[in-house]
Amino acid sequence: MSYLDERRRDRAADRAEDREDRRAQRAEDRADRAAAEERARRAKKDKQREADRRRAEGRARRAELLSKLSSEGDTVAALVVMVCSIVPAVYFQLRALMSVPGLPGAIAVALAVMLEAGAWVATVAGERAKREGRPVGRFRAAMWGCASVAAAVNYSHAPSSAHNWLAYVLAVASLGGVFFWELRGLGRHGGKAGRTRAERREAAARRHRIARRIRFRDVHKRYRQIMTAHPYGTVKREQAWAEAWFDIKGAPLSVTAQVIGGRVAAVQAVEKVITDAEMTPEAATVELLLADLFPTAPGDDGPTGTVPGDSPEDGPHGGGDGGTRRLSQTRSQSPTTLGGKGKRASDRTARTAAQKPLAEADLAKVRALADALGDTAHLSVNNVKAAVGGGRTEYLVRLRDAVREERRSQG
Repeated sequence: MSYLDERRRDRAADRAEDREDRRAQRAEDRADRAAAEERARRAKKDKQREADRRRAEGRARRAELLSKLSSEGDTVAALVVMVCSIVPAVYFQLRALMSVPGLPGAIAVALAVMLEAGAWVATVAGERAKREGRPVGRFRAAMWGCASVAAAVNYSHAPSSAHNWLAYVLAVASLGGVFFWELRGLGRHGGKAGRTRAERREAAARRHRIARRIRFRDVHKRYRQIMTAHPYGTVKREQAWAEAWFDIKGAPLSVTAQVIGGRVAAVQAVEKVITDAEMTPEAATVELLLADLFPTAPGDDGPTGTVPGDSPEDGPHGGGDGGTRRLSQTRSQSPTTLGGKGKRASDRTARTAAQKPLAEADLAKVRALADALGDTAHLSVNNVKAAVGGGRTEYLVRLRDAVREERRSQG
C-alpha cells in the first residue's frame, strides 16, 4: 500500500472519529438541555406551588379576620360607643366635682374615675361570671348602681340650666356604656331564648326561691333554721320547706288560717243557699243517688267504692258539700221511698245498715277543728273532710253530728 493510500485511510478514520465525536457532543448537549428544561419546569412548578400556598394562606388569614370581625363586630362597636359615652361623662363629672369649693383636683379626678371604673369592674366581673355559669345579679346591681350615681351627678350639674336637654344627654352618657354592653350581651347570648333547657330550669328555680323568700318571710326564716340545724345534705329543700310551712302556718302546704276561714265562709254560704231552697227529702235522695252514680270529683268513686271512712286516701274532694246534713239525714229514707214506688234499693243503700264505727282518731280531729272554729255550728262536711283527710259523705256527716251531740251533752 502506498503512502498516499495510507494517508487517505488515516484521514477517513479521523473524519469518522470527528463525526462520532460531534454526534456524541450533540447527544450530550440534548441531554443537558433536557435536564435544564426539566429543572426549569420543576422550579416553575415549585414556584407556582409556593405562590398557590401563599395565596391560600392569605385567603385563610382574610377569612379568619373576617370571621373574627363578624363575631366580634358587636364588641368592637360596643367599645367604640362606650368610649364615646365615657369621655364626655368623665369630663363633665370632673367639672362638676371641681366646682365644689375646697375639693382638690386630684380628689375630683379620683372620684370621677372611681365611679366609671367601678361600673366597668362590675361589668367585666359579671361577664366572667356569665361565662363560668355563675350568678351575675350582684355584679349587675353594682354596675348599674355606679352608673346611676354618675348619671345623677351629670344630670344635676349640667353646664347650663337653659339647656335642659343637655342634662338628659349627660345622664344618658353615663348610663350608655353599661347599657350598650348589656345590649351586646343580650344579642350575643340570645337572652332567655338562647339558654339551654337546664339553664332555663335553673333560672326558673332561682326565681321561685326568691319569690318564696319575699312572699313568705316567716316560713323562710324557719326553713333556714331547719336547713342549718341538720347536717349538710341530709335534708331535701322541699322537705324542709314543707316542714317549715307546717311549723309556721299549722297546715299543709299552701293552706293558711285565712284559707281555712275562707273555706268555712264559703261552706256556710252554700249551706244557707240550700236551706233557703227548702229541698224536699225526695229531691235530696235523688241528688245523693246521682252523686254516687256519676261522681264529678277525684276520690268519689261511685257506688262501687269502699265503705264510708275506710281510708283517708279517698281524696280531698270526696263528694258532698257543707249543706248535705239534711240531705244525708234523708238518705236513710231513700230505700223506703224508692221501694214504696216499686223501685229496688241500690246495693250501696243496702250496705248502709252495716255502718263502720267512727274512728276515735277521726273524732279527735273533728273535736280539734271545732275548738279552732270556736263552735260546733261552724262544722260542715267540707271542713270535717279536710280535717280527717277525706272520706264518704255519710261517714263525715256522722262524725260531725257525733261531735255536735257530744258538745250539746257537755254544755
